[in-house]
Amino acid sequence: MSYGSPQQAPPRGPLLGLLALVLGAFAVVVTFLPVNLDLARPYVAWTFGLPGLVIAALGLLGHRKGKPMAAIGAMLSLLALVIGAIAMANVVMH
Repeated sequence: MSYGSPQQAPPRGPLLGLLALVLGAFAVVVTFLPVNLDLARPYVAWTFGLPGLVIAALGLLGHRKGKPMAAIGAMLSLLALVIGAIAMANVVMH
């Protein structure tokens, strides 16, 4: 019987961090595209920003690679949600 240190699982891949980064960047970029998205602009930001934030939170938990990408994805997703809230306020006020 061996009483040595328990073996730790190898870190999981950076897939969640990369996906959060892509969703956050996409949510920010699409809201500023020069196309006619008058009524859809706030919803595009929320559609991609909210899942990006959830996936970034999952990417930051546990023993994973790609935590810096997940953190940047979380910041971009949060920025997209703020932009979406501002755009939604503009739609309601206008």
